[in-house]
Amino acid sequence: MKIGPVRVAHPVTLAPMEEHTNYPFRLLMKQFGASLVCSERVDAADVARRDRRALRLLHTTPQEAPRVGQVSGADPAVLAAAARVVEEQGFDAVDLNFECPIRRLVNRGEGGALLADPPRVAALVAAVVRAVSVPVTLKIRSGPDAGRETAVEVARLAQEAGAAAVDVHARSVVQGYVGGPDWGVVKRVKEAVRIPVLGSGGVREAADALRFLRETGADGVAIGRGCLGNPWIFRLARALVQGGAEVRPPTPSERGRVLLQLVEGEFQLYGPALVLRRLARTSCYFAKFVPDFPAFRDGVQKVRDLRDFRRLVKEHFG
Repeated sequence: MKIGPVRVAHPVTLAPMEEHTNYPFRLLMKQFGASLVCSERVDAADVARRDRRALRLLHTTPQEAPRVGQVSGADPAVLAAAARVVEEQGFDAVDLNFECPIRRLVNRGEGGALLADPPRVAALVAAVVRAVSVPVTLKIRSGPDAGRETAVEVARLAQEAGAAAVDVHARSVVQGYVGGPDWGVVKRVKEAVRIPVLGSGGVREAADALRFLRETGADGVAIGRGCLGNPWIFRLARALVQGGAEVRPPTPSERGRVLLQLVEGEFQLYGPALVLRRLARTSCYFAKFVPDFPAFRDGVQKVRDLRDFRRLVKEHFG
């Protein structure tokens, strides 16, 4: 698959996830086989004014290439300015978020709210395409709600505006992440446009990724929550898609080693204050597999520094 000039080695990619797909996380998923990785959503207004926190969220290195930086907004000039910053940071493509169902974003007319106005989405895409030299992609959903499926129209207009690819989450904005996805909408978008179509929603196991690609005809599958605590899903999904050798499940000690790599990377990049606030959620995704998970969960609440955390991981993961 090629997104503009960017070559993507295979169809199994990492979906952007708020408060998850930071640089250490993306790098880890890349190491486990994700062919394309995407940053979490960052407000375009913050990026455009080069807010320090926003730029930290858009930290990248060539090690994770090809990689996509995602921004959200509803003002063409601000989105264009933000996209230029994303390009300056070194990302290989800019992704525009028109799918986020978070209430505060929808209430201010951004994210998923824009799916109710396909021509406006196209105008925003066109403004960003004019502003940068890297490919511009967009993340959408089926539509605002079950009664309004706008994905096909949005994708067609975005293609005409210069979009290089579209990623379709197979639920409506109103659904959020609740209820079963409708993979049929991904197929309908794929049949309607010439640009690459990726999709996500309900891919929790490696076998789901293979089934998704077969049923939708999509060019790529973007794995989101299915990889939390389980980066091995990329290795297995890639093997299934490419007809490779069977992949063995990780040992407890390997799970612990990978968890430490992620958390140590976050400590190095973001510092202890931020990492400790997120530590329980980050680490418990990995620890849900250990026999004494309640004890681990309780222990995380007492962690005060990286040394404490290393000790806790050694105790529970071996």
